[in-house]
Amino acid sequence: MRAIIGFLALLFGLTVWADEAWVVVTLDRIEFDGNLVEWPRFKGNPIGFISVVGTESIYQKLVWPGAGWYTIADEGAELLQETESVPLFALPAAEMGPSLGIAIQFLGNYKYDWGHSFAPEALAHLEETLRERLALPLPPGLPGRKQGEGDSGPYEVREAPFIDFTPHIRVFSPDSWTSGTRTYTAEVREAVYVQGETPAKVTFRYSIRRVSLPEGLRVRVRLEGIKTVENGDFMNGEIFVVARVISGFTSTGRPIQRALRIPTSGHYSMGDGEEKVLSTVLFEGRVSPFLYVEVMVWDEDDPEAKDQHDLLGGLFGLWLPWRLANLPGGEKRIVFPKSTPDGEVLIHLRVERLD
Repeated sequence: MRAIIGFLALLFGLTVWADEAWVVVTLDRIEFDGNLVEWPRFKGNPIGFISVVGTESIYQKLVWPGAGWYTIADEGAELLQETESVPLFALPAAEMGPSLGIAIQFLGNYKYDWGHSFAPEALAHLEETLRERLALPLPPGLPGRKQGEGDSGPYEVREAPFIDFTPHIRVFSPDSWTSGTRTYTAEVREAVYVQGETPAKVTFRYSIRRVSLPEGLRVRVRLEGIKTVENGDFMNGEIFVVARVISGFTSTGRPIQRALRIPTSGHYSMGDGEEKVLSTVLFEGRVSPFLYVEVMVWDEDDPEAKDQHDLLGGLFGLWLPWRLANLPGGEKRIVFPKSTPDGEVLIHLRVERLD
């Protein structure tokens, strides 16, 4: 019967609801308090994170953002809008093992490592630590086991272009994903800091969801333009966009993603209040199990001054298929106002269902 329904959905472009549920883990909120750079103080704090989420023999890994860093104020928050969160894990509930392990480590990108050269080693180390934690037994009757918020036991500190924050590692029993949504808040601090100073800290919120997802849903996401409300320069800025779309994870745990640079080389010369009309398709196709869109608007600035690029604003939108299937009129145009200590931008996005 499932084969017949699937054939009819493919033939007529119908959306049908899946029989099986999925377990999805998302990072929903980030708050920062502290300072990661000595100079210049007004530039804000370049941060990101790596994550490894696993069950049994399946480990899914993510580096955020896809390139560069997120610039956040000394006391700032991000991932606040309704559509925004970052996908860390997605797997059919029937394939879940006896426990779920979540490992998240924030990194201060204080050497402005654009390509995340240290991330593969950091991910491998975090995965090894999580595998060891999952091998330990869970106390009966508890939804999850804490080893103290952010406490992962011994953790090697190495020279790297990142400032290490203490990893947050927690293991959950099936009670956490049997129904609905469970939300958790954690706090981590700098792993190494000068005695007498207050270490920077990140307070973050993540969720474990059990959701039923429709099959046969196809959508198109188009970046329709940007407006540089404040370009971060005295005159025109050298503006470019870095975008990434993730639509799931491979069997080896890597994100299924497409990365773009707009324009492909060079930049747009844009002053304060100027608008650039675009018609760039970021994604078009079948959505399963989610669609994540990352759009970051940069001012090229002066790389020779060793501050690389200035981030004017970033969008980190996650859509689960049930939300896309219920778009009013089948499409939605959204304007995302975004700002950082370096500038301010409006990001124009169009999401449409392809029936």
